[in-house]
Amino acid sequence: MNTTYLATIEVVAILITAVAVIAIVWSTKHPEEVDSHALAKYEKYWVVLILLIFIAFSASTLGMLPYPYAHSNITPSVTVNVQAVQFAWCLTNSSVWGAPYCATGAYEVPVNQYLRFNVRSLDVTHGFGVYSAQGAILFQVQVMPNFTNSIMYEFHTTGTYYIRCLEFCGFGHYGMTSLLNVTS
Repeated sequence: MNTTYLATIEVVAILITAVAVIAIVWSTKHPEEVDSHALAKYEKYWVVLILLIFIAFSASTLGMLPYPYAHSNITPSVTVNVQAVQFAWCLTNSSVWGAPYCATGAYEVPVNQYLRFNVRSLDVTHGFGVYSAQGAILFQVQVMPNFTNSIMYEFHTTGTYYIRCLEFCGFGHYGMTSLLNVTS
């Protein structure tokens, strides 16, 4: 994503938040009916407390986003270009995507290094999901035609990881799998 697009999203988010805060403040100063219960005078304090907890939680999780634009201080060691086409994955480190540059068999990546996966589709929407050997999903990103999405991940354990399509893409969707071999 480019920085202009991200700045626009941030401005829209700030405006939505400002409108919500103004609406909450206005509604507490101009009630339609008088509150008669004993805790009515404390309601605005509870609302503010809940809002502060929500904002603190949201801000504290921003660093956990796996998207490259959220981690400008991290430079990935390896870039894996992933191309989806019904019903196969093409993984390569080449700047030229697609056959004959696709890996045959399990694609090898290093352990304990940041990897950047650039994913795109040639045909329909797919979902790039990476699973552990035990079947737990580690991360996923949407794969859309004519658009490159990126996601970063660091594998901490060697072994075989499974790539599966997470978006129904046609009759061969069930067989759209591939392998990552994480080595030291």
